[in-house]
Amino acid sequence: MLTYRIIRLLTNNSIRRIVQYPSFYRLFNTKTQQNNQIKLKSINDTHTTLLINDKETKYDWIFLRDSCQCDQCIDSSTKQKLYNTTDIPLTISPQHQGFNILNDNSLEIIWNQPLLNQTDTNVHRSLYSSAWLQTYSSSKNIAHARYHDRSPVYWNRNNIQQVNLHVKCDDYLNSDEGLYTVLKHLNDYGLVFIDNVHGEFTVERLTERIGSIRHSFYGKSWDVKSMKQAINVAYTSQALGLHMDLLYFEAPPGLQFLHSLANSVKGGAAYYVDSFHAANILRQNNLQAFEILCSYPVTFHYRNIDRHYHFTRSTIVLNRYLPDNPIDHINYSPPFQAPFESDTSKPEFRQFIQALQYFRDLLEDPNNQLELVLEKDQCVIFHNRRVLHARREFDTATGNRWLKGCYTDLDNFKDRLRTYREKFQS
Repeated sequence: MLTYRIIRLLTNNSIRRIVQYPSFYRLFNTKTQQNNQIKLKSINDTHTTLLINDKETKYDWIFLRDSCQCDQCIDSSTKQKLYNTTDIPLTISPQHQGFNILNDNSLEIIWNQPLLNQTDTNVHRSLYSSAWLQTYSSSKNIAHARYHDRSPVYWNRNNIQQVNLHVKCDDYLNSDEGLYTVLKHLNDYGLVFIDNVHGEFTVERLTERIGSIRHSFYGKSWDVKSMKQAINVAYTSQALGLHMDLLYFEAPPGLQFLHSLANSVKGGAAYYVDSFHAANILRQNNLQAFEILCSYPVTFHYRNIDRHYHFTRSTIVLNRYLPDNPIDHINYSPPFQAPFESDTSKPEFRQFIQALQYFRDLLEDPNNQLELVLEKDQCVIFHNRRVLHARREFDTATGNRWLKGCYTDLDNFKDRLRTYREKFQS
């Protein structure tokens, strides 16, 4: 075992070279830095054990070296890493007198060797704020930093009707507070309504407020109207059952925007269901059915004219990298389901069908459905990997119904959510 003499400050100024740390390092270097108390408990060849506010946490030397944020390790302009994790020697550790808890409760490490194949043999200095160490002390803290700690709010018809999901278009487009409200609603409920939306192509502006528009073979934006020789059941006046869009894509879009430009027909009410709520009920009351839906493959496809899209996925997908494996997204779109490509002669097939029927019954329960008429100049935004949407049949002879839609990806949404959370909570 290595033995180190722990000191507060190094006196060798030639070793303690000035190293610049990028701006995002300072995100951790706030008031929390002074509030966290860092103490050393133990140290050995592979890791150190620190007490952060009297809570014990182990940090592997390779993890710490790999996480250095100085300008020699992270490019100051691109913010990208300048070396590979595999460049770190397995025997790396602090040099003698190279492990120091500084007066501001940050941790300084002077490493005992350079990276593999590195020509610069000078010792390397890494600095870790107490806030950074606190963040990486537990999976719970990491989840908080990435906004994963704010769990979805499961809803049914009764409790979602108690929530004000409406935001004015001007507030959404022109104020940070309005945008952040929309982002929080989408994170919590997967659903929000924008009021007083005027102009045929305003839906594109609404989409670009969160991120770049996701193009598909339907175009940059697309019209939902009843037409002859429709290429999609949505372009008819028929009832359209609960579904999610584009599940035959490898990466379906995360958010869908639908702007009502005209709606004077009889019928055509929209309804929405929180599939996470239904899946959670199934998880609590019929775990076997839930687990079958997490594993059994279902194929979705789109074949029409010169298009042939095809992808296979399970109905329920969990995030297995977070504590308790929460539901990450749902894949449910009966209108676009292809023939099964699994071995349907095995008993698992009928077990899956029964589990899917349980799930369908929960989704089709009117108590779990929010039904409404999307009024002219309203735009609905919903989480396409969580909230199912559907439409009642309508009579084209009684008026006009015209929606215009856009997609964007969840990456854009999560980027804005994290950015604005940091802004409003700083």
